[in-house]
Amino acid sequence: MPKARILAVDDQRYFRELIEGLLSDEGYEVQTASSGEEALHILEREDFEIIVTDLVMPGIDGSQLVKRIKERLPDQEIVMVTGVVDVKTAVEAMKQGATDYILKPFDRKTLACSLEKILQRRRLRDEHARLMTENLEFMSVLSLYERVTGLFSTLALRPLAERLIEGLCLETRAQGGVLWVVEDLEQSQVKLLSARGIIRVEEEPEELDITSIGEDFEKSILDGRSVVRSLARYGREGEALYVPLRHAGSLLGIARLSDKLDADSFDDRDRAAAERFVGFGAAAVVNALRFRSLERRSFRDPTTRAYTHAYFEDVVRNEIQKASRFGHRFSLIQLELAGVADMRRGCSEVQFTEWLQALVQQAGSALRSTDLLAIENEASYRVLLPETDALGAAVLKQRIRETIESSDLLAGQQSGCPLKLTLASATYPSDGTQLDMLARILLDRLEESRASMLTSLALAENPFAELLETLLERAEPEPPEVPEQIADFLLNDLARRPKDRGLLFVSPGSRLMPVVSAGVERLVECGAHVEVVLVAEKTHEIDGRAPITWVAPAALGTDRPFLFYFGDGPAYAMLTAHKSGDEGLGFFHTSDRMLVEHLVFQLQRDLGIPVKA
Repeated sequence: MPKARILAVDDQRYFRELIEGLLSDEGYEVQTASSGEEALHILEREDFEIIVTDLVMPGIDGSQLVKRIKERLPDQEIVMVTGVVDVKTAVEAMKQGATDYILKPFDRKTLACSLEKILQRRRLRDEHARLMTENLEFMSVLSLYERVTGLFSTLALRPLAERLIEGLCLETRAQGGVLWVVEDLEQSQVKLLSARGIIRVEEEPEELDITSIGEDFEKSILDGRSVVRSLARYGREGEALYVPLRHAGSLLGIARLSDKLDADSFDDRDRAAAERFVGFGAAAVVNALRFRSLERRSFRDPTTRAYTHAYFEDVVRNEIQKASRFGHRFSLIQLELAGVADMRRGCSEVQFTEWLQALVQQAGSALRSTDLLAIENEASYRVLLPETDALGAAVLKQRIRETIESSDLLAGQQSGCPLKLTLASATYPSDGTQLDMLARILLDRLEESRASMLTSLALAENPFAELLETLLERAEPEPPEVPEQIADFLLNDLARRPKDRGLLFVSPGSRLMPVVSAGVERLVECGAHVEVVLVAEKTHEIDGRAPITWVAPAALGTDRPFLFYFGDGPAYAMLTAHKSGDEGLGFFHTSDRMLVEHLVFQLQRDLGIPVKA
């Protein structure tokens, strides 16, 4: 009796005969098909334990065949055979349901080992199913097995976390659950990844400190034992069951379950059920983390080792889901280089490749460990900055620019073609909530940067006082009350957006001080995250609780009244100066984002005010 029936699908006769010969010698009954279409016709009338299919075929290729088979036969075991260059596509096929893949060229041992493992798992599953149907007392085990199967079929970390917390709530009849998980096998800090039921996500810690919960809690968790602890939340007392996810001696995550149905307490049965479930869950988390690591290695540009554009977009879409769920912000940076094509023509291929690698290395050295740098083409790159607002993105833009410009990579020494660097940033959700919206904002801001007054007037190297005078040459006469009205409007707008972080520099003079004083008090009352820097002599007119940095006007070398804001939301700058005669008040204002950013960060550097990324 044959070990199993195998259907081998390959458009090349050589490989069909090779697979048929190898597997027949191993005791399998083998049938072959020369195309995806033929394989589907055969499956309409015959059953097979395993299908072995090539990835690259004319007509219905291997990936499409997997999808078509899984739509009709969800439990069908499929092995993908592929060349090394097709690994990325094979991984995508596995996401659609392929059980395993084998790289060409392969030998008898590799193929037989893969099939034997699949059949072994199939035998175990079939044996479990038979036992469950024979004895009703094993129905709960079958239910657990089905949920665990769902865990192991999920390779993305966040959906897996959702399934884990859902399964734990079902096992323990908990109405609320939170799960903190490591995001890398090399990390030890657990981060909030999933929440379910009666939970206020915004009130949960993003990182869980296990030492803060109880004296013996840390020891129990590190030993792999679940713990019941009292829990005060939302103005009421209750209890929670904490369950550790451990694998090979390492802590991978912690689940907290609460609000058990009928106000019951968590008992030993709940603890045992939860620990049994997370035993499988921890193994599934390890698989997902290893798969993520494989994805990161597989989806890198072979020349620069930056991430590919396709992978970058997948990560950003996942970041959008995460940010939407947990109320986070994140930013994107676009880096464009003008003159790369001329440089390539002016140097050898080896020189250009070395320059390209050095560029990516320098840009990457300015980033944090959580940031992700991707290449669109040789002249265009994008950076993902998780949990970073517009102000933090501006800080990192400055750092990238300074790092690249200090390396002489833009000088074009080898080709004699100097390059020009342009950077732009966009922030979720203030600039957009979808990837295409954010991408459009980035491109628009690149164009705005190229057309900015900072560039057209070559103002970047000017001292601050001289820069103000240059801008005031473009001032227009306005009634004296206009600057006061604008200052009042801007401060009110910031008070309406208290969660937005930004830098506000104001040199009010005597005319704007009453408006600024009242506006700053409103910012204090609403708990706004705007950092205010007042260029004025310290006065008692402003509430002493206000988080204000006072700067003497002499420190800037100018007494011109101004107001600059940069951060989340629109950027804005205004300057005032009295003109002679009856022309009224000389007034200059702009929303030129690149110019405002330069003014704010030039002041920040001149005054030594720290800004966090």
